[in-house]
Amino acid sequence: MKDEKLRLVWEASGYMDSQLIKNYLESFGLDVFIFGESVGFAYGLTTTPLGKIEIYVPAEQEDEALKYLKEYSDSAESQDG
Repeated sequence: MKDEKLRLVWEASGYMDSQLIKNYLESFGLDVFIFGESVGFAYGLTTTPLGKIEIYVPAEQEDEALKYLKEYSDSAESQDG
């Protein structure tokens, strides 16, 4: 996807992961758009390129989204440790 007004902030592994991240960012009032191959959703693919779903936000919300995603990643890592 090539749109100067949107910025890629996350690549999710499958539909469920994309919805988790989308809802997380929306809970902070951000506008979130997801794009992926429909065949990945239809067959439940998560580990192949067809299962990859890209998550975008408007350019003006990119910094805020990346901040929240870093907090999310840091939290997930600390729980694994």
